[in-house]
Amino acid sequence: HNIPLDPIRERGRIILGGMVMSLVQAILIAIIAGVSRCEGDWLGECKLREPIVTGFLVGLVLGDVKTGLIIGAELQLMWMGAVGIGPVAQLDIGIGGTIGTAVAITTGTGAETAILFGVPVAVIMQFLNTLLMSAYSGVMLSADKKIDALDFRGIRWCHYFCGICTFVMFFGNELIEGIVNNMPDWINTGLGGVAALLPCLGFALLLNIIMEKRLIPYFILGFIPAAYVGFDLTMVAIAAIAVAVAW
Repeated sequence: HNIPLDPIRERGRIILGGMVMSLVQAILIAIIAGVSRCEGDWLGECKLREPIVTGFLVGLVLGDVKTGLIIGAELQLMWMGAVGIGPVAQLDIGIGGTIGTAVAITTGTGAETAILFGVPVAVIMQFLNTLLMSAYSGVMLSADKKIDALDFRGIRWCHYFCGICTFVMFFGNELIEGIVNNMPDWINTGLGGVAALLPCLGFALLLNIIMEKRLIPYFILGFIPAAYVGFDLTMVAIAAIAVAVAW
Protein backbone atom coordinates (compact mmCIF):
# COMPACT_ATOMS: atom_id res chain seq x y z
CA HIS A 1 0.00 0.00 0.00
CA ASN A 2 3.00 2.31 0.37
CA ILE A 3 3.97 1.94 -3.29
CA PRO A 4 2.67 4.83 -5.46
CA LEU A 5 0.15 4.03 -8.16
CA ASP A 6 2.31 5.30 -11.00
CA PRO A 7 4.76 2.65 -12.23
CA ILE A 8 8.38 3.05 -11.10
CA ARG A 9 10.62 2.26 -14.05
CA GLU A 10 14.24 1.53 -13.19
CA ARG A 11 16.75 -0.33 -15.35
CA GLY A 12 14.07 -1.82 -17.58
CA ARG A 13 11.88 -3.13 -14.74
CA ILE A 14 8.41 -2.10 -13.61
CA ILE A 15 7.09 -2.02 -10.03
CA LEU A 16 3.33 -1.61 -9.82
CA GLY A 17 1.18 -2.48 -6.82
CA GLY A 18 3.99 -4.58 -5.36
CA MET A 19 4.54 -6.55 -8.59
CA VAL A 20 7.90 -6.67 -10.31
CA MET A 21 8.34 -7.64 -13.94
CA SER A 22 10.45 -6.56 -16.87
CA LEU A 23 9.20 -3.93 -19.29
CA VAL A 24 9.13 -6.51 -22.09
CA GLN A 25 7.02 -8.88 -19.94
CA ALA A 26 4.61 -6.06 -19.10
CA ILE A 27 4.20 -5.19 -22.78
CA LEU A 28 3.67 -8.85 -23.74
CA ILE A 29 1.01 -9.27 -21.02
CA ALA A 30 -0.70 -6.09 -22.24
CA ILE A 31 -0.69 -7.52 -25.78
CA ILE A 32 -2.24 -10.80 -24.51
CA ALA A 33 -5.00 -8.82 -22.81
CA GLY A 34 -5.51 -6.64 -25.88
CA VAL A 35 -5.69 -9.64 -28.23
CA SER A 36 -8.21 -11.31 -25.94
CA ARG A 37 -10.41 -8.23 -26.43
CA CYS A 38 -10.32 -8.74 -30.21
CA GLU A 39 -11.96 -12.15 -29.99
CA GLY A 40 -15.43 -12.08 -31.44
CA ASP A 41 -14.41 -9.17 -33.69
CA TRP A 42 -11.25 -9.50 -35.76
CA LEU A 43 -10.37 -13.00 -34.59
CA GLY A 44 -13.78 -14.67 -34.53
CA GLU A 45 -14.57 -17.15 -31.77
CA CYS A 46 -11.10 -18.66 -31.25
CA LYS A 47 -11.31 -18.95 -27.43
CA LEU A 48 -8.27 -16.77 -26.81
CA ARG A 49 -10.11 -14.94 -24.04
CA GLU A 50 -10.65 -18.12 -21.99
CA PRO A 51 -8.69 -18.01 -18.70
CA ILE A 52 -7.12 -21.42 -19.36
CA VAL A 53 -5.57 -19.95 -22.53
CA THR A 54 -4.58 -16.55 -21.14
CA GLY A 55 -3.26 -18.28 -18.01
CA PHE A 56 -0.95 -20.42 -20.15
CA LEU A 57 0.23 -17.42 -22.17
CA VAL A 58 0.86 -15.28 -19.08
CA GLY A 59 2.70 -18.18 -17.45
CA LEU A 60 4.80 -18.54 -20.60
CA VAL A 61 5.72 -14.84 -20.52
CA LEU A 62 6.54 -14.89 -16.79
CA GLY A 63 8.41 -18.20 -16.93
CA ASP A 64 5.94 -20.25 -14.84
CA VAL A 65 3.66 -22.12 -17.23
CA LYS A 66 2.56 -24.65 -14.59
CA THR A 67 1.24 -22.01 -12.19
CA GLY A 68 -0.32 -20.08 -15.06
CA LEU A 69 -2.22 -23.17 -16.20
CA ILE A 70 -3.37 -24.04 -12.67
CA ILE A 71 -4.65 -20.52 -11.97
CA GLY A 72 -6.17 -20.28 -15.44
CA ALA A 73 -8.02 -23.58 -14.92
CA GLU A 74 -9.42 -22.41 -11.58
CA LEU A 75 -10.58 -19.14 -13.12
CA GLN A 76 -12.04 -21.12 -16.04
CA LEU A 77 -14.20 -23.14 -13.64
CA MET A 78 -15.37 -19.95 -11.96
CA TRP A 79 -16.31 -18.22 -15.22
CA MET A 80 -17.48 -21.27 -17.19
CA GLY A 81 -21.11 -20.16 -17.08
CA ALA A 82 -20.45 -16.45 -17.58
CA VAL A 83 -21.76 -15.91 -21.10
CA GLY A 84 -23.15 -12.85 -22.85
CA ILE A 85 -26.72 -13.23 -24.05
CA GLY A 86 -28.08 -10.96 -26.76
CA PRO A 87 -26.91 -7.34 -26.51
CA VAL A 88 -25.90 -7.66 -22.84
CA ALA A 89 -22.15 -7.09 -22.36
CA GLN A 90 -20.49 -10.05 -20.70
CA LEU A 91 -17.80 -10.00 -18.04
CA ASP A 92 -14.45 -9.33 -19.65
CA ILE A 93 -12.90 -12.63 -18.62
CA GLY A 94 -10.01 -12.17 -21.07
CA ILE A 95 -8.55 -9.10 -19.39
CA GLY A 96 -9.75 -10.15 -15.93
CA GLY A 97 -8.06 -13.54 -16.25
CA THR A 98 -4.89 -12.04 -17.73
CA ILE A 99 -4.44 -9.43 -15.02
CA GLY A 100 -5.46 -11.81 -12.22
CA THR A 101 -3.01 -14.51 -13.33
CA ALA A 102 -0.17 -12.00 -13.80
CA VAL A 103 -0.68 -10.58 -10.30
CA ALA A 104 -0.89 -14.05 -8.74
CA ILE A 105 2.32 -15.29 -10.41
CA THR A 106 4.39 -12.15 -9.81
CA THR A 107 3.37 -12.01 -6.13
CA GLY A 108 3.86 -15.76 -5.61
CA THR A 109 0.28 -16.26 -4.44
CA GLY A 110 -2.53 -18.46 -5.69
CA ALA A 111 -5.94 -18.33 -7.32
CA GLU A 112 -7.41 -16.32 -4.44
CA THR A 113 -5.29 -13.33 -5.43
CA ALA A 114 -6.10 -13.89 -9.10
CA ILE A 115 -9.82 -13.79 -8.24
CA LEU A 116 -9.38 -10.73 -6.00
CA PHE A 117 -7.81 -8.77 -8.87
CA GLY A 118 -9.51 -10.50 -11.82
CA VAL A 119 -13.15 -10.09 -10.72
CA PRO A 120 -13.16 -6.28 -10.24
CA VAL A 121 -11.11 -5.79 -13.42
CA ALA A 122 -13.59 -7.96 -15.37
CA VAL A 123 -16.53 -6.00 -13.96
CA ILE A 124 -14.92 -2.60 -14.64
CA MET A 125 -14.01 -3.64 -18.18
CA GLN A 126 -17.58 -4.85 -18.72
CA PHE A 127 -18.76 -1.34 -17.86
CA LEU A 128 -16.15 0.24 -20.15
CA ASN A 129 -17.05 -2.17 -22.95
CA THR A 130 -20.69 -1.12 -22.64
CA LEU A 131 -19.68 2.53 -23.04
CA LEU A 132 -17.46 1.59 -25.97
CA MET A 133 -20.25 -0.32 -27.72
CA SER A 134 -22.51 2.71 -27.25
CA ALA A 135 -19.85 4.96 -28.80
CA TYR A 136 -19.57 2.60 -31.78
CA SER A 137 -23.20 3.28 -32.69
CA GLY A 138 -22.02 6.53 -34.28
CA VAL A 139 -19.47 4.63 -36.37
CA MET A 140 -22.22 2.24 -37.46
CA LEU A 141 -24.22 5.17 -38.87
CA SER A 142 -21.20 6.08 -40.97
CA ALA A 143 -20.79 2.44 -42.03
CA ASP A 144 -24.46 2.31 -43.17
CA LYS A 145 -23.91 5.34 -45.39
CA LYS A 146 -20.78 3.77 -46.86
CA ILE A 147 -22.72 0.58 -47.57
CA ASP A 148 -25.35 2.54 -49.47
CA ALA A 149 -22.54 4.20 -51.44
CA LEU A 150 -20.80 0.83 -52.02
CA ASP A 151 -17.66 2.28 -50.41
CA PHE A 152 -16.08 -1.02 -49.42
CA ARG A 153 -12.76 0.54 -48.44
CA GLY A 154 -14.55 2.92 -46.08
CA ILE A 155 -16.51 0.01 -44.57
CA ARG A 156 -13.25 -1.84 -43.88
CA TRP A 157 -11.77 1.21 -42.20
CA CYS A 158 -14.83 1.51 -39.94
CA HIS A 159 -14.24 -2.09 -38.91
CA TYR A 160 -10.50 -1.53 -38.36
CA PHE A 161 -11.13 1.67 -36.39
CA CYS A 162 -13.45 -0.08 -33.94
CA GLY A 163 -11.03 -2.99 -33.55
CA ILE A 164 -8.06 -0.70 -32.91
CA CYS A 165 -10.02 1.27 -30.29
CA THR A 166 -11.01 -1.98 -28.58
CA PHE A 167 -7.41 -3.22 -28.60
CA VAL A 168 -5.73 -0.06 -27.32
CA MET A 169 -8.33 0.59 -24.61
CA PHE A 170 -6.48 -1.84 -22.37
CA PHE A 171 -3.25 0.16 -22.55
CA GLY A 172 -4.90 2.74 -20.28
CA ASN A 173 -4.93 0.10 -17.58
CA GLU A 174 -3.16 2.31 -15.00
CA LEU A 175 -6.58 3.81 -14.25
CA ILE A 176 -8.01 0.32 -13.75
CA GLU A 177 -5.06 -0.72 -11.56
CA GLY A 178 -5.49 2.47 -9.55
CA ILE A 179 -9.18 1.76 -8.95
CA VAL A 180 -8.48 -1.84 -7.89
CA ASN A 181 -5.53 -0.98 -5.64
CA ASN A 182 -7.41 1.80 -3.84
CA MET A 183 -10.61 -0.06 -3.07
CA PRO A 184 -11.37 -0.06 0.68
CA ASP A 185 -11.11 -3.26 2.71
CA TRP A 186 -14.88 -3.73 2.97
CA ILE A 187 -15.17 -3.85 -0.82
CA ASN A 188 -12.34 -6.38 -1.02
CA THR A 189 -14.07 -8.48 1.63
CA GLY A 190 -17.34 -8.33 -0.31
CA LEU A 191 -15.60 -9.28 -3.54
CA GLY A 192 -14.03 -12.22 -1.73
CA GLY A 193 -17.50 -13.42 -0.80
CA VAL A 194 -18.73 -12.88 -4.34
CA ALA A 195 -15.74 -14.81 -5.68
CA ALA A 196 -16.70 -17.76 -3.47
CA LEU A 197 -20.23 -17.77 -4.93
CA LEU A 198 -19.29 -17.14 -8.56
CA PRO A 199 -18.42 -20.80 -9.34
CA CYS A 200 -21.86 -21.86 -8.11
CA LEU A 201 -23.56 -19.12 -10.10
CA GLY A 202 -21.52 -19.91 -13.20
CA PHE A 203 -22.40 -23.60 -13.14
CA ALA A 204 -26.04 -22.79 -12.36
CA LEU A 205 -26.23 -20.55 -15.44
CA LEU A 206 -24.56 -23.23 -17.53
CA LEU A 207 -26.80 -26.02 -16.25
CA ASN A 208 -29.88 -23.86 -16.76
CA ILE A 209 -29.07 -23.91 -20.49
CA ILE A 210 -27.89 -27.48 -21.07
CA MET A 211 -29.33 -29.62 -18.27
CA GLU A 212 -32.07 -32.11 -19.11
CA LYS A 213 -33.48 -34.84 -16.89
CA ARG A 214 -31.88 -37.57 -18.99
CA LEU A 215 -28.44 -35.98 -18.41
CA ILE A 216 -28.65 -35.87 -14.60
CA PRO A 217 -27.18 -39.40 -14.07
CA TYR A 218 -24.12 -38.45 -16.13
CA PHE A 219 -23.78 -35.21 -14.17
CA ILE A 220 -23.72 -37.23 -10.93
CA LEU A 221 -21.23 -39.75 -12.31
CA GLY A 222 -18.95 -36.92 -13.41
CA PHE A 223 -19.27 -34.99 -10.15
CA ILE A 224 -18.35 -37.88 -7.82
CA PRO A 225 -14.83 -38.51 -9.21
CA ALA A 226 -14.16 -34.76 -9.36
CA ALA A 227 -15.24 -34.30 -5.74
CA TYR A 228 -13.40 -37.33 -4.34
CA VAL A 229 -10.10 -37.27 -6.23
CA GLY A 230 -7.40 -38.07 -3.65
CA PHE A 231 -9.94 -39.15 -1.04
CA ASP A 232 -11.68 -42.41 -0.14
CA LEU A 233 -15.26 -42.74 -1.32
CA THR A 234 -17.81 -42.24 1.44
CA MET A 235 -21.19 -43.93 1.71
CA VAL A 236 -22.76 -40.73 0.37
CA ALA A 237 -20.67 -40.97 -2.80
CA ILE A 238 -21.40 -44.70 -3.22
CA ALA A 239 -25.11 -44.07 -2.75
CA ALA A 240 -25.00 -41.25 -5.33
CA ILE A 241 -23.32 -43.57 -7.85
CA ALA A 242 -25.99 -46.21 -7.18
CA VAL A 243 -28.74 -43.63 -7.74
CA ALA A 244 -27.13 -42.57 -11.03
CA VAL A 245 -26.78 -46.17 -12.24
CA ALA A 246 -30.38 -46.98 -11.26
CA TRP A 247 -31.61 -43.80 -12.96
